Amino acid sequence: MPATDPRPTSRRRVTRRDFLKRAAVTSAGITALAAGAGRQKASAAAPYHDWIAASPRPPKRGGVLTRASAWDPPVIDPRLTQSVGLFQFAGLVSNRLLRYAFADEATGYTDLSLKGDLAESWQGSPDQRVWTFKLRRGVKWQNVPPLNGRELIAADVKYCFGAYAKEGVQAFTFQEIEGMETPDTHTLRVYLRTPNALFPQNVAEPVAVIFSREVLEEDGDLKKRMIGTGPFVLKEHTRKVRIVLQRNPDYFDAGQPYVDEYVILSAPDSATRAAAFRTGQSDFLPLQSPSEVEAIRKTNPAAVVQALTPVITPFGLALAQDKPPFSDVRVRRALSMAIDRQRQVDTVFEGHGIVTAGVPWIYYQDAKPTAKDLGPWWQYRPADAKRLLADAGHPNGFETTLFYYEYFPQMSSQVQLVQQDLRKNLNINVKISKLDYTSYYGRYVEGKWDGMAWGFQSGHAVGLDERTYVYMHSKSTKNFFRVNDPLVDELTVKLRQAPDRGEQRATARRIVDREYDQVLRMWMPHGSNFVLFQPHLRNVAGGVLRGTIGYGSPTIARLWIDK
Repeated sequence: MPATDPRPTSRRRVTRRDFLKRAAVTSAGITALAAGAGRQKASAAAPYHDWIAASPRPPKRGGVLTRASAWDPPVIDPRLTQSVGLFQFAGLVSNRLLRYAFADEATGYTDLSLKGDLAESWQGSPDQRVWTFKLRRGVKWQNVPPLNGRELIAADVKYCFGAYAKEGVQAFTFQEIEGMETPDTHTLRVYLRTPNALFPQNVAEPVAVIFSREVLEEDGDLKKRMIGTGPFVLKEHTRKVRIVLQRNPDYFDAGQPYVDEYVILSAPDSATRAAAFRTGQSDFLPLQSPSEVEAIRKTNPAAVVQALTPVITPFGLALAQDKPPFSDVRVRRALSMAIDRQRQVDTVFEGHGIVTAGVPWIYYQDAKPTAKDLGPWWQYRPADAKRLLADAGHPNGFETTLFYYEYFPQMSSQVQLVQQDLRKNLNINVKISKLDYTSYYGRYVEGKWDGMAWGFQSGHAVGLDERTYVYMHSKSTKNFFRVNDPLVDELTVKLRQAPDRGEQRATARRIVDREYDQVLRMWMPHGSNFVLFQPHLRNVAGGVLRGTIGYGSPTIARLWIDK
């Protein structure tokens, strides 16, 4: 369904070769600008807003949206990965039963209200074990063989949830389902093994997309093609080159999406991504520090900046704590006390970092925690750390390994600072390996490693159940940090069975306290996620725990180009 593109013809069919050629002209200049900015903090008066309100004007249709992306999907099967490389576009090809509010609906940055997506209503039984979803009528699968635009029915969702339960990283979530029935073509009733008041959040997670039975049964997997009910049709996926999405003319949300095409170009080099934004070849640019932002704004003063205020630190040291020496809590506590987190905040993130851990503080208290709130093992106390490590039988330290992927340039600096602190304070010799994204992701998620990993709790996780039970229960397929703590298992089960918000907050607080005390996941500081937008974009804001260009990609269906 073509429309007139208000931008130059050269943006209509952008190729990676043209993109790289143009970006190369200015990448050296961008690098020099960033280097010149050094570690100086940006002006306190810089207008970094955590929320950008929706435009009050009527949306315009048409145009091509382009982004240079650091991430390449390891596979396009949503059962087998929750990589941001996939979900930066999978949420635009497919829908979920429920979703979180879009930028033009939300009341503000921290609005976590649920909306219907494929479901128009949902209701739980009094004991929270049975959940009934009423599906929208008239929703069509994309008009691509073998679906050919047929209507979505409740049996499709039932099949999809059953397939998730059989294999993959999301299996643990869907194995909680004891049975499902479809009383009619547009009603799905889900019976859970145990009560879960938070189940609607689980099916609203950005990774819980609904895929088709036909593709899985014809191909035997979902690695070759993706066909959904979403606002965009996947027209091209060329690994390490580009992804092309085109507007779905039959999308159930009438009139959307507004843009005709969305092109995601593979650009693992940060200087190339910056140059692409500077020259107008990319509409978005995520950055991690104020100096980087200000370097870009020197040449692009009209760029709009959203500072996604962090409520978690998504990255940290994952330890093989199912084996010595990290199975000893004294070793974990010693490591934690030997690392100067505040130095990372002050230098790597230029004072804009957060030191708290992996359960979002918004779920259990009203104000952002300070380092003092995190307990004794989170404080920088190298002398105490050395004594404790000696008590654990390692007075002369030990050797270990650490592998990581550089999600952003500052991450290499963080890893090196940790290496320096552990060597200086505990005589622990850490051998570092930097991997490409696909190698790193596969090794980390599949648990095929010893020693240390620069681990993550996936950025997709919005709901409280996902952040606690699904990521911390000892039996979970997403327990990447290898947490195995009976009290945490007990508390995470109790949390999901508590319908009262006050009880949820209290239980979440106990989980967090236990995690801090046992150093179950050794979180490292994280900076503000700055996202720069070209000034002609509207309705582009990301919300708390879901940035537009990553797992919050469905927001792009409501975005429009004011040009």
